[in-house]
Amino acid sequence: MEWYRLKLMGLKNSKIRALMGCNKRYKDIFADLDKLTNMLNLTTDDTRLIENSKYCEKYLEVMDYLERNRIGLISINDYRYPDSLKNIAKPPLFLFYKGNIELLSKNKMISIVGTRRSTKYGELCCERAVKDLVDGEVVIVSGLALGIDSIVHKEVLKYKGNTIAVLGCGIDIFYPRTNIKLRDEIERKGLVISEFPIGMRPTPKNFPIRNRIIAGLSKGTVVVESSSKGGSLITASISLEEGRDVFAFPGDVTYPLSQGCNELIKLSQAKLIVSGEDILNEYSWLKISEDGKKLNKLIGIKLKIYSVLKTKMHLEEIRKEVSCETSELLSNLMELEIEGYIQSLPAGHYRRRL
Repeated sequence: MEWYRLKLMGLKNSKIRALMGCNKRYKDIFADLDKLTNMLNLTTDDTRLIENSKYCEKYLEVMDYLERNRIGLISINDYRYPDSLKNIAKPPLFLFYKGNIELLSKNKMISIVGTRRSTKYGELCCERAVKDLVDGEVVIVSGLALGIDSIVHKEVLKYKGNTIAVLGCGIDIFYPRTNIKLRDEIERKGLVISEFPIGMRPTPKNFPIRNRIIAGLSKGTVVVESSSKGGSLITASISLEEGRDVFAFPGDVTYPLSQGCNELIKLSQAKLIVSGEDILNEYSWLKISEDGKKLNKLIGIKLKIYSVLKTKMHLEEIRKEVSCETSELLSNLMELEIEGYIQSLPAGHYRRRL
């Protein structure tokens, strides 16, 4: 990870990335430095920083600290660095991490963000989103802030799913302090990442920078409760700029913390959702039952109901196909829904879940 020497010396990210693009290894740049200077329009100050990086004592101190504290560091050239993040306008060149770095290689990733002043309604929305997404084996990304972020991480862990926390400070800084136990659990069962250097305290300007990583990792971003000027709208805006999807839970039109979500929906900048299943359907991520084992358990009238329910159907249509009394049908439909085979829809309609 010797490329990080250049970062510590203060060389601009654009110059570091250009050098990385020309050489696979840090040590190779010195043999071709004259050529690279002309090719990349390096200044005298740039070449001085590059030359002096070989003697950067700070680098050895940082590497020693990372090793002692079991903190990993990857660069944009690392095979574990996700393409989704690499393709944003200004990807971070380096990521510090603690936890399961393999989560970055997962294809199904959704971010969920929202206000720090969450309500019971926001908590219920998080639960509705997370449960379905975990069932669909989706990695859920958030920012470990108070409010919605914390609720999201806790819900994922409760359902034994995979979550990534993106920090707005150095990975050695525990912020907010009230989330120390939660962060520790995420490090053990998920992944915590940060692009900020060791010792960097959280500042207001850090969080929009952090938000681009949250958006960049994800196929889409879900906004749960936000005021009209909430920070989570920055994440939504970045998602849109990067060509990613935005989803939002609608809220009470008279409540300030619903204004941001409602406005996104009103302007067609976000797709209205009421559950995580809406997102799974958007990407055809609905999980198919493994080897049909669960479906093989269906017998009798339940099997008949499931077999005819190939598309969304009304209760009366199902009754005619199955040929049974309405009371018996309703009883079995309820059991099938509880068992997770089907889903009830408005106006007496039903559809399969598996």
